[in-house]
Amino acid sequence: MWWVVLGVVVSCARGAVFAYPGIGATTQLAAAQSVTVPTALPARKFTQGEVLYIRHCAGCHGWEGRGNGPVAQQLQINPPSLRRPELLTQHTEAELVARILLGKDLKVPFAPAAAVPGTETEVTDLLSYLRRLPTIPWEQVHAGEDVYDSLCVSCHGVYGRGNGPMASALPAPPRDLSSPSYHSQVSNEELLRIISDGKGGMPGTKKVLSKKDLRAVVAFVRVLSPGYELYDRFCASCHGSNGRPPALAFQEAFGTPLGQEKPPPVFDQAYMRAHTDEQLRGWTRHMLKENSVGMPHFAGELNAEQVRQILTYLRTLPPVS
Repeated sequence: MWWVVLGVVVSCARGAVFAYPGIGATTQLAAAQSVTVPTALPARKFTQGEVLYIRHCAGCHGWEGRGNGPVAQQLQINPPSLRRPELLTQHTEAELVARILLGKDLKVPFAPAAAVPGTETEVTDLLSYLRRLPTIPWEQVHAGEDVYDSLCVSCHGVYGRGNGPMASALPAPPRDLSSPSYHSQVSNEELLRIISDGKGGMPGTKKVLSKKDLRAVVAFVRVLSPGYELYDRFCASCHGSNGRPPALAFQEAFGTPLGQEKPPPVFDQAYMRAHTDEQLRGWTRHMLKENSVGMPHFAGELNAEQVRQILTYLRTLPPVS
C-alpha cells in the first residue's frame, strides 16, 4: 500500500508547491489565464533502490556509482565503478545478489590517511550516537524508516537534512530534521501533530497513516542526527544498523560464520558499560589501524528483494566505460 500512499501525498505536495499562496481557486484560474508561465518539469522522486543505494553503497562507490565515495578516498585501491556496462551484463541477477549479500573476497589495503570520520566533531557525534544504540526501539524505528522513505525522503532527504530532490521546488526549504537543536525544541507530541496535520507547504498525513505509523515515523525522526548519518554510512554494513552485526544474523540463520573467524562485537548495554568514551573514540578510528578491509557483506542488513531494487536503480544510470 505504500506506493498508493506515496501517490496521494506527492499529489498533495505538488498542489502545495505550485498553487499561488493566499489566492482562491477562481482567482488562481483567472491569473493563470492572464499570465503565461513556463511549464514546470515534474519533480524527480527517489526510487526505493536509490534510497537503499545511498544508505548502503554510496560511501564507497560514490553517489553516482563511479567508485569515488568519501570512504574510497582513504583506499589505496578504489572500489570499482558500478557504471561499467559489463558489470551488470556479465553476471546473472542471482550472482549479483549473492555477491552483495555475502560480500566479496577482495582485500583492499588502507592508505595512511586521516580517519573516517576525520574530525573530532564527527568523532563526538558518532560517539553520542553509539551510546544511544542500545536504547533505541528498533522495531518501531525500522517501521518508521519504511514510511519515511516512502513519504518524506523526497523533500527531507535520506538523512533528514532537507536536501531531497523535491526540496528546490518548494516555496520554503524543508526543515533539517537531523539538527540536535531542533530536537531539543520540539516534543514528540508536537512532531506527531506536525506530521499528522501538516505545516506550511508540508501536507498532513493523518488520512493516510495510522496512529501506529505516525508514532513510528516520530521514533525514526528522533534517530536522525549527524551521528546517525556517520554510523549509517561508515559502520552499519559491518556492525549492523542496530549495533548487532549482520554476520550474527547470518550465523544464526545458517549455522555457519560468514567468512570471518569472529564477528564484530554487539553494541548492547553490557558493551557500553564495559567501555569508556576514550575507548569508543579509539574504535571510531579503527580503520587507520587495520591492514586491510574487504567489501562488507549485507546479510541481515538487506534482503534479496532490496538488493534487486539497488540493481534496478544501477541499471538506470548511464553506462561509463
